[in-house]
Amino acid sequence: MHRSFIHVLIIWITIFTAVYLYFNTQLEPRISIAKQGLVSGEVIIPRSWDGHYYIQGSINGHPIIFMVDTGATVVSVGSEFARSAQLPKGRPANFTTAGGIVQGEMVYDQTIEAGGIVASGLQISVGLPGDMALLGQNFLRNIDVIQSNDTMTLRLRQQ
Repeated sequence: MHRSFIHVLIIWITIFTAVYLYFNTQLEPRISIAKQGLVSGEVIIPRSWDGHYYIQGSINGHPIIFMVDTGATVVSVGSEFARSAQLPKGRPANFTTAGGIVQGEMVYDQTIEAGGIVASGLQISVGLPGDMALLGQNFLRNIDVIQSNDTMTLRLRQQ
């Protein structure tokens, strides 16, 4: 009796571990290694399970994952990323976020790349909590942002 209980316990532990590992990998945000569309200057991003759109990019050549945030005024990063990317010190600033007012800095004249689309001379707010960056309107204002079904297309506007 004791021996069969241990066997059943081991089977259940194995099942729960497998289920945990499966759901843990499914709940990670889907980060897009953005696919170039049929048109040059176009990037297609699949929607992640959490409803957001994530894309790999860089700031001054330092890799970062952006969450596309059409409600953010400027590109925003956390202090830890700013230190590791050796961004210059900026001007002190307060930012209004969904979580309240955040103190940080405004850093000027930075180069942002997202999915192969590059914009230079942009300002970045530093002070966002966590390690995610927001791709804000100062990057997106010269790009057509098109949502359809479960994809977002970023298309460089013809000047």
